[in-house]
Amino acid sequence: MANHDAHMTLGTKVGFILGWLFFGLAFMLAAAESAVGRHFITSTNDLLLTLIPSKWIILKHKLASPLFNMVAMPLLQLPGWLLAGLPAGVLLWRCRPHREEMDPNLLNSLTTFDRLADLAEEEGALNDDPTFNEFDMRDYDDEVREDLKTAKDYMDNWHPHDNDTSFEEPPKALGPEEKMQQARDNLSIPFDKLS
Repeated sequence: MANHDAHMTLGTKVGFILGWLFFGLAFMLAAAESAVGRHFITSTNDLLLTLIPSKWIILKHKLASPLFNMVAMPLLQLPGWLLAGLPAGVLLWRCRPHREEMDPNLLNSLTTFDRLADLAEEEGALNDDPTFNEFDMRDYDDEVREDLKTAKDYMDNWHPHDNDTSFEEPPKALGPEEKMQQARDNLSIPFDKLS
């Protein structure tokens, strides 16, 4: 079998590693949100103000611009795990290793039902009701026995315990003393003569 990593490009490898880094960041941000969050969902801006207030305020002041206020600040109102989790999911899915074409025989076997359903639809046989004729002994036998019933008649009059002796009361379970006495009675030499 060929080595799948041999045809991975550098961009795919870097994207896969970045995906795992974003996934770790999303996990840490979710843990931090549950530890310091005051609401059901804490925005990234509030989370950063709680964790590193002075550094975050200084960074926002340095990056202050109309573009930053219009683009970045609304995004920072989303939870941090979501901001890191979305790129993580996309990168891990798109850059995953071992992405290979499916074996044609396997694909053929997996799509057999769909192909047969398409053929049945083309022929107009997709919603055909099955034809069913009730079995009648007179059609197959010249001598019809009168005691034979149809399956429906038999089941209408069927009772599970009629003529059945298997449901009799089971024998009483014997205790240890009774078993011992029964074993003594079955000996060929009387028990009192053994000692």
